[in-house]
Formats: sequence, structure tokens, C-alpha cells
Amino acid sequence: MCSASKVNPTPSPLPADVTATFCATLVDEWVRSGVTVACIAPGSRSTPMALALADRSDIRIEIFHDERSASFAALGVGLASGKPAVLLCTSGTAAAHFLAAVVESDLSAVPMLIITADRPPELVDVSAPQTIDQTKLYGNAVRWFHAPGVPDDSTRLTWRSLGARAAAEALGFSGRPGAAHLNLAFREPLVGTPGELPEGRQHNAPWHSVVRARMVSPEPLTNALTEAWESKRGVFVVGRGAGDPDVILELAELLGWP
Repeated sequence: MCSASKVNPTPSPLPADVTATFCATLVDEWVRSGVTVACIAPGSRSTPMALALADRSDIRIEIFHDERSASFAALGVGLASGKPAVLLCTSGTAAAHFLAAVVESDLSAVPMLIITADRPPELVDVSAPQTIDQTKLYGNAVRWFHAPGVPDDSTRLTWRSLGARAAAEALGFSGRPGAAHLNLAFREPLVGTPGELPEGRQHNAPWHSVVRARMVSPEPLTNALTEAWESKRGVFVVGRGAGDPDVILELAELLGWP
């Protein structure tokens, strides 16, 4: 008699390793989207993401022991570079200290990637005096909020889309740049070894990106405005985000306006 051969199933990855791979995948998408700086306010629950960020030589890590300082540093990075910095903190009241900078990000249209670590569902509201509800913590001051739940290997094919979507929203996918907020729940143990990442786009392209339509030539608009305003007196007040400065300067010269 021939006995049937036994097939050994592929062992499931350890939960801590799944979490490490999940975080590494998000970070890889952020790098592909142009992120180069991470402002980290250290804490226990955020360990998996902090390790994933520190593992990348193409991300500069800035450590702050005060969450408010970290948030305004991230705001400054976005303001200076036009690219979002990752802003990371642990779970609980630490995340509340980001609010002022998030509001500034909203009103000034400055990109920012906020990553708040959270406790898993079974530990919310129990076992810790600083446990808070972090769902939509910043209200309408963020461009996008998402809480994907505890990382699960069965959802690995969605991880790149999640990371790239967060970066795209921060860069203005929905209209204006601002803060995107991911609230990530992690179970202990918090330290694992990342495995192979889900395959990404070719040529290091992000999974999603923001493409702005640009006017082929501003001449028709310039001519129309000149005709409409040439008999009037005025002054141009121009700030950040006003568009192509050469077009504005050309219009000012044609009209003779300061």
C-alpha cells in the first residue's frame, strides 16, 4: 500500500512579526511619497512604528520628549519642504498634545502625517488611567482619519494602499494639503522581525499619488484679467500657495500695479 504523503502547511507568522512587517510597509510607502523626516515622541505602545522608522537610513529621526514640541517641529518640516513629516506618539493623552499643531496644519494647508499608537480593542477603557478614545481625536482639522485595527496578515495586500493614501491625503488628495491621521492599534509583544514586504509599484513609485492639473499656458487668463482690470488701480497681495509667481509678476507689470 502507498501511504498518502503528508503536506506540512506553511506556519503562520508570529503576531509581532506581522506588526513589524505592517509598519515597515507603511514606512516604505511614505518614503516613496517623499517623506524624509520623522518627529517621534517616545512611548511604549508606539514601539513597532518607531523601530520601522529608525530602520530606514533615508528617514531622519528627530526625538522629542515633549509631544507639543514634536508636533510643531513636524509642522515646520511640512511648511519648509512641502512634504509631510511623520509625527508619532504613543497611546493615551500623549496624542492630545498634538492638537494645536494639527489646527495650524489645517488652517495653513501644511502637510503632516500623524501616527498615534493605540491599545487593542480588548484593552480600551481598562487597565490604564490614561486610556482615551482616540477615534477622530482631531475632528475636522484633519483631511483624513483611519483606524485599520490590529495588523492582520490576511489584510497585507491592503497595507501599501493604506500608507500611500495617508500620504496622498496629507499632500492634498482631497483638495488642500493638511494633516492625515492614522490611529494604529498594536498588541503585545511590541517587538518583532519584519518579513518580506508586499510587492510595491515599479520604479519606487507610491501606490497612490497626487497629480495636479496645470494650465498649459497662462496667456489667455493673463490677457483676460489685463483687459478687465487695465482701467482700475490696485495692488497685489501675494502669499504662500498663490500659484506661479512668474504669472503674477507678469500681470503686475502689464497693469502697472505694485
